Amino acid sequence: MYQFTGRAGEEVVIEVYARRLGSPMDALVRLIDITGKVVAWNDDHEDKGMGLQTHHADSYLTATLPTTGAYFVQVSDAQHHGGAEYSYAARIGPKMPDFALRMTPASVNITAGLAGEITVYALRKDGWDGDIEVTLKDAPKGFVLSGGRIPAGRESVRMTLTAPQIPWRQKAEPMSIALEGRARVGEAVITRPVIPTERQMQAFAYYHLVPSQRLEVMLGRGVRNAPTIALPDGAPVRIPAGGRADVTCVIKPMPPMELRFALDNPPAGVMLEEAKVVAEGVMLVLGADEKAAGAADNLIVQVYTEMEFKRPDGETMKRRVEVGVLPAIPFVIVAR
Repeated sequence: MYQFTGRAGEEVVIEVYARRLGSPMDALVRLIDITGKVVAWNDDHEDKGMGLQTHHADSYLTATLPTTGAYFVQVSDAQHHGGAEYSYAARIGPKMPDFALRMTPASVNITAGLAGEITVYALRKDGWDGDIEVTLKDAPKGFVLSGGRIPAGRESVRMTLTAPQIPWRQKAEPMSIALEGRARVGEAVITRPVIPTERQMQAFAYYHLVPSQRLEVMLGRGVRNAPTIALPDGAPVRIPAGGRADVTCVIKPMPPMELRFALDNPPAGVMLEEAKVVAEGVMLVLGADEKAAGAADNLIVQVYTEMEFKRPDGETMKRRVEVGVLPAIPFVIVAR
């Protein structure tokens, strides 16, 4: 049992570290006022940064103190076990806003000159919910990260990593790349590494972000006369709610085949209304539902073509052939 004195309206955080430190303890924590009333309590709290831990048995709670006076914190084992091995550490105090970052996958295959998709996860701490800017850290020349912003309140965002062009006969070698995230937390600007992970399933329902030592990128050989693909700038496309906006993706030179474009799992309320070839490359016309004002995210655009082939019976059929994805397109839906 622990005791502290607090003032009405103060926020307090109580966190127990036991299972995360190798203890068998299944923590249960209660915040109790001077009259014996339980103000708040918690049994289990999920920590997505703990990789393959299958039972998140540590406790965490935040509470706003209702009155000024003495309070008690009771820490116990939910299964009524105890002993020398049931050790733990506890944090009782004000909020300490912070964040950690994870990404999947930990190994990415990218064709030289094209983009590959990644997902970056924000593990927000003590209620902090601000914007996070993700960038490459000391990356090899020619790599570009697109859509590197996690909007306030979001837990994950899909981004793209574009690889540099290499001579089409040149053999590609695997290389390691690092990312980092930066955000203003209170009065300070803090930087955190992006830890590469693999997303693994447990019992057909739960997923874990299992850390890897490094992010490995394998470049696939490019093609002859491969085009250069880029967005004009990294500013979010402002789509009016209930309206349309266009963005031009520069593709030079344009491939000879007819390219088609489609949004890959777009956020609710956003659609690709038209894609047309222009002098610079391709213009994408984006539409937004009138009820989606305020939404902010990245769009992943698939590029494909259709090729004809003959079946054994002589009938001609069309088959979809994937080309890749465009650099991620950040957007925000604004009220009209």
